[in-house]
Amino acid sequence: MITRRCALTLAGSAALSACAPRDSNRVTWWAMGTTGENAPILLPPFTRTTGIDVDLQAVPWTGAHEKLLTGFAGGSLPDVMMLNTGWLPELNLLGALTAPPPALLTGHLPGANAAVMIAGRACAVPWTADSWVQFYRRDLIAEVGYPAPPLDWAEWTRMAQAIVRRHPDRFATLHLLDWPEPLFAYAAQTGEPFLRDRAGRGNFRSPGFRAALAFYKRVFDLKLSPRATGAEAGDTYIGLRRGWFAILPSDAVFIGDARRPEHRIVPGTWGAAATPGPRGAGAAMARGTCLAVSRTARDPAAAWRLVAFLTGADLQRQIFGITGDLPTRSRAWTMLPPDPVTRLFATQIADSVAPPAVPEWARITSEVQQVAEAMVRGRFGVDAAAAEMDARVDRILAKRRWLLDRGRIT
Repeated sequence: MITRRCALTLAGSAALSACAPRDSNRVTWWAMGTTGENAPILLPPFTRTTGIDVDLQAVPWTGAHEKLLTGFAGGSLPDVMMLNTGWLPELNLLGALTAPPPALLTGHLPGANAAVMIAGRACAVPWTADSWVQFYRRDLIAEVGYPAPPLDWAEWTRMAQAIVRRHPDRFATLHLLDWPEPLFAYAAQTGEPFLRDRAGRGNFRSPGFRAALAFYKRVFDLKLSPRATGAEAGDTYIGLRRGWFAILPSDAVFIGDARRPEHRIVPGTWGAAATPGPRGAGAAMARGTCLAVSRTARDPAAAWRLVAFLTGADLQRQIFGITGDLPTRSRAWTMLPPDPVTRLFATQIADSVAPPAVPEWARITSEVQQVAEAMVRGRFGVDAAAAEMDARVDRILAKRRWLLDRGRIT
């Protein structure tokens, strides 16, 4: 978590370094993950049209958050940054971002725009939208009499138990213990807020979250998923392809990765279904990326021209074709193939809720997942785990409560 003192120190370091000279007629851009690897394909038309060169750096998602904070402290942030929307509250607190021109926010899905708003103010422009769904092997689900995974927890559990009875040496699903997404996806179905008291305290002892936590624990208690971390599980795509498990919860990155030669899963052998809820699928947890311009950008106008180009509907459609990343612009959705998987994501993204817009959210999800893992390994029961989550989150948010009580933040 970034403390107030740390924020002031980082801001001072950035101010001292902001005058470093940069090349004229050039915009620097950090792009993350697979999108960053493929970004050079996108840029030639922009440079041809505008005469602006783009100095691109592809950054792996692993370590990207730390790289951004280090870049801020050293005054070396790029002009344009591709960000996980969950990082916006922290970078906004540091004063690292410039507000986008309002025109760039028109035409996006409401949920996508909501994900880039902090205290009613936009901090970036939505770029890709996402959600967490169930990708599944059609044949393994059909073997136990289901056309697709059920969407309510009770029937989903019966289906999963039938798969394990039929294949005792395999699993129904893969819930990696260092993935917070499945638990939070289940919890989003209940409609309970994750934080309370103006986002100053945890709300993990609420009936809804405890119900989601109980369902999550039951997946492991019934041996429907292995108790494994990502490092222990290995390549999840190979596991799904070989039938070691029937269902792989994931986001839209699966669509692109399933086409890659090293991961290839034969088209037609897999499908996608919404995340199950207590009485059927409900609201999804909003996910995605955005494009932000640094407060120290040498030429903000040129930086925003690049953002405008990249977030246009035509480019978003092109990105989907390359990586499987889903668009945030309504018009771009009309350009996508009308297949069931695309329609599923469109429905979930339209009915999504943004995570709490607090700088501490990344740390909160990490702490909650650590407690959830300890629960799965037998250290806590459901009620004790929920109480421990609240206790840890309340400690994380102590500074926020102090600022709220004194009217320093709203």
